[in-house]
Amino acid sequence: MPIYNAAKAAGKIYNYEDELFGEKGILSTTRLSVSGGSPKFGYYAGLTRKSEDGIVKGTGYDKTSLRLNLDPKVFEWADLLLSLNYVQSESDRGYFNNDNTSTTLGVSYVATPSWADLFPDDKGNYPNNPYAPSNFLQTRDLMTNSEKVNRVLGGGIGTFHLWKNDKQALKLIVRGGADHYTLQTQSLFPRELQFQKDGLGTNGVSIAGTAVSLGTNIAGFLVHTFSTSNNLSFQTQGGVTQENLDQNFINTVATQLIGSQTNLNQAGAVQVVQERLKQVDKGFFVQEEVNYKDMAILTLGVRGDKSSRNGDPNKLYYYPKASLALNVHEMTNLGTTLNQFKVRAAYGQSGNFGPFGATYSPLTPIIIGGGTGSIVGITSGNTTIGPERQTEIEMGVDLGLFQNRINFEFTYYIKNIDNLILLVNTPNSSGFTSAWQNAADLENNGIEIALDAIPVRTNNFTWNTRISYWKNTANLSRLDVPAYNLGAFGATLGSYRLEEGKSPTQIVGIDPGADANGLKVFGNAEPDFQMAFNNALRYQDFELNFLFHWKSGGENINLSTLLSDLSGTSADFDGTNLDPAGAMVNGAYRLTQLGVSARPWVEDASYLRMREIGLMYHLPSSLV
Repeated sequence: MPIYNAAKAAGKIYNYEDELFGEKGILSTTRLSVSGGSPKFGYYAGLTRKSEDGIVKGTGYDKTSLRLNLDPKVFEWADLLLSLNYVQSESDRGYFNNDNTSTTLGVSYVATPSWADLFPDDKGNYPNNPYAPSNFLQTRDLMTNSEKVNRVLGGGIGTFHLWKNDKQALKLIVRGGADHYTLQTQSLFPRELQFQKDGLGTNGVSIAGTAVSLGTNIAGFLVHTFSTSNNLSFQTQGGVTQENLDQNFINTVATQLIGSQTNLNQAGAVQVVQERLKQVDKGFFVQEEVNYKDMAILTLGVRGDKSSRNGDPNKLYYYPKASLALNVHEMTNLGTTLNQFKVRAAYGQSGNFGPFGATYSPLTPIIIGGGTGSIVGITSGNTTIGPERQTEIEMGVDLGLFQNRINFEFTYYIKNIDNLILLVNTPNSSGFTSAWQNAADLENNGIEIALDAIPVRTNNFTWNTRISYWKNTANLSRLDVPAYNLGAFGATLGSYRLEEGKSPTQIVGIDPGADANGLKVFGNAEPDFQMAFNNALRYQDFELNFLFHWKSGGENINLSTLLSDLSGTSADFDGTNLDPAGAMVNGAYRLTQLGVSARPWVEDASYLRMREIGLMYHLPSSLV
């Protein structure tokens, strides 16, 4: 707990940004692995330790994982691979994000001027913050918001060679796995916090949550290969899959804490919420691949899936796929300059099941006349809901130059999602306010371009670089319900809007120049394009890596500016570059637009940032 510092009080001006977010977080990752074996038995064991300190005191993340892979070769006709992974992680999350009480660290910080004295006295007693419902220094130092995860993943793959001769082979592959996940959360807001005492809150809150999840999967498929005398080869596959998921989440909230007690039972009121989820997905697939001398490769296949999350859990939905790749460099001599030239095209479909429980109208507990019971909730179940269907067509070219020192990739795609699942509003006459429906179609198209190069390669120095460019455009081509706003902070401050014929990420809001709906389009969250510039420079045993990411265009809705304007703490509050009349400072001008136009809260979200940088030294092989 920090102690009051008289030197800080002398000037009565405090750098609360540095005080709250000024911790020097250190991120470290340590890996240790060992592998070996014999022709009859192989093994791999690895340990990874990851630690991340947050930039806010008391926040951070620690993870330890252990992995064991075994490759026993007991029989010549069978191969077996076994893996086991244990992960244990702990995180201290702090108390952030938007809230309607203005008590989170960031929101209360924004509302506090730099001359407010929030530090504790020499006895550790914190003063109330007169400018916000929370003394964010007190909240940071006294509250707890942590989670702990224990996860065990295990799996195995068995390959059984059933038959083989000079031209044909048949094998059976069986694989299965399990994922057991346990999450424990603990949150404690003691009763002495400013927003918990004196009738402002619930005299302390203690929250404990537990989530247990078990997922299992099993698949079996046959693979038949056949080679002909005229350089044609065939690979035929067919198999079945099943995935099961069982989750149980329990959250207990205790309020009106007794004294300094933190146990859930030492409280005046306790509320328990439990959520259960069970799901079974089944499917099959068949696929044929034809290869002619690696010059032309054709693949055809189909998959069928059914799920307990569909309206009809026994109905199979079919998803075909096809692809063709032509290696032109294998067909003709392209010379020494162009050593790879591939033309490729692919078509495929996949499905996405609806959310759990969408087929049912949920029940809500109620007490009437001292008796307990249930009433139907406000969301209507949909017994006919089906999966979303994604269809993608992709075309591209790959080039390799100068013995692959320069590689170029170009891809153009069209990706459509039919029967998009949305939670839509329903007429009040139905007795419900919302329902899950397959209510829309979404179109996407875009390009992806990449250039890999080795500009310099000598005995002591190598420079590898990769430049990537990608762009996507989306359009809501069908909407079966009237257009509606979705998410964000409402039309007053800016909202996303789903509207047929428009981008699903458009940002709209109120404005004097609004359309017939009372809205004006202020931007789009989808960027104009994005680029990445990744480099690796190695000199002898030293290596420098760095990655730049450029996001051009796209807007965000920024509520922080409004919050700081309301408290007079915006960095540019006294600026004079916004008011067209030049009569008002920036902060005051923006506040005059509250309820008039959402324009001030929609901002350009372009950036150029260095996402990663690392300097490494490779130990000589003679030492390890």
